[in-house]
Amino acid sequence: MPWVSVEYDCGNCILVYKHFSTRYGSKGKITYTKTDSKGKTTKEQKACNDRRIEIQYDVLANANFKNGDYFITFTFARGKLPQLENGKPDIKRCKRIWKTYRDKLRKYYRSQDKELKYIYSFQYDGCRPHFHFLCNNPDINIAKFPKWKYGTPKLEWLDDRPHHTIGEYFARGSLVNVKKDDGTVEVTHRKGKLGCSRNLIRPEPKIKRLHKPSWNINPKARKDYYIANLENGYTYNPYNKGVYPYQFYRMVKRI
Repeated sequence: MPWVSVEYDCGNCILVYKHFSTRYGSKGKITYTKTDSKGKTTKEQKACNDRRIEIQYDVLANANFKNGDYFITFTFARGKLPQLENGKPDIKRCKRIWKTYRDKLRKYYRSQDKELKYIYSFQYDGCRPHFHFLCNNPDINIAKFPKWKYGTPKLEWLDDRPHHTIGEYFARGSLVNVKKDDGTVEVTHRKGKLGCSRNLIRPEPKIKRLHKPSWNINPKARKDYYIANLENGYTYNPYNKGVYPYQFYRMVKRI
C-alpha cells in the first residue's frame, strides 16, 4: 500500500497525480465496502470515483483532440423533446436517439474514408436534456453531417491552446447551487452519462512508487514546461478509513 506518482503523457501536456494507493501492487488482496448500509455509494467513495473519472476524461481529451476539432452541443427545441405521459423528459428515448445519430455520423465518416473519434456527455439532471460532443475533424465538411432533427446544434472549434479542460468539464457536469436543510447553499455538480468511442488513444500511466508524501507543494516544472491547475488537497481512503494528502497538476509544454 504505497504512495505513488502517476503520470499521463498527453503530448502537449503531462498530467501528474500523487496520492496514497491501497490498490497498486495489491491485486486480489484488498477488498472493502464502497456503499453504505442503504446500498448507496458513500460520499467519500463518490469523491474518489469523481476524481478518477475527471482525470480519465482529461487524459482522453488532451491525447486525442486538437486545434480545429469540433465541439458541438445538441439540444432539443420546443416540441421536439421526447416526453413521458407525466410530461417529464423521456431519458431512455433520448439515449436511443443519440445512439442512432452517432451511428449515422460514424457511417458518414466512413463514407469519406475517415474514422470518427469522440467523447460525449449527456446532461439531463435538473436541466433540459442536451448532449455535449467533442469529435475529430480530419478535414471533413461539417455542413454535410447527418441532420439533427431535434433542434439547432451549437458549433464551436477547439483552439490552439496546449492543454484543454473540456474532458474534465464533461466529467464534472453542470455547476449548480443546492440549498441544504440548514438554509445554506452548497455549490455542486450535476453529472450525466459519459461515453467515448473505442478507438481513442489511451496513454499508459507511468507509475512511480514513492516512499512517503514528501512532495513539494509547489512542484518545479521540467524544462520547456510550466505548471498549471495545481491542486493540493486531501482524499479519503475507504479501505483503512484514513485521510491522506494528494497533489494534482498539469505540466504544459511551452509553445
